[in-house]
Amino acid sequence: MSLGSVAFLSPWLLAGLLALPVIWWLLRTIPPRPRRLAFPPTRILMGVENREQTPAQTPWWLTLIRMLAAALVILALAEPVLNANREKALELAAGLTKSPKEVLASYFITPRDYYRDPNGCVTAATVQKPIDAMVEYKLIDRPIDASKYLQLQYLPKPCAT
Repeated sequence: MSLGSVAFLSPWLLAGLLALPVIWWLLRTIPPRPRRLAFPPTRILMGVENREQTPAQTPWWLTLIRMLAAALVILALAEPVLNANREKALELAAGLTKSPKEVLASYFITPRDYYRDPNGCVTAATVQKPIDAMVEYKLIDRPIDASKYLQLQYLPKPCAT
């Protein structure tokens, strides 16, 4: 979803803005907690009138600040992006990776872009597979043996097949 030059990567979180009137109502109806005197045994003060009284409602300016803070948190969680232009980003990524734009368009800057298989297993073979594909598509000039560069002791234990 985009609004002018601002796009949101998680636009469904903007629905949280609909909760702002409820938050406003709660902040206005629940008064601040009354102050307690820390030294009650003084009998001299029994007849003295307390000039500072707890208000029946939260002051409007404090409620406004709280509402603005809540709205900014909701907007920040929606992940705004300035000048989001998917086509331009696709062209740039295709030029940098030497990949066809049509292939990138199927997953680049989509919810599938950051998908990682939770059952995935990192082994030397899984690291080597994309390198071999890059050699096959002429993205890399010569084959590279990933196992020569991997420190295998840091890889997780081999997965059961």
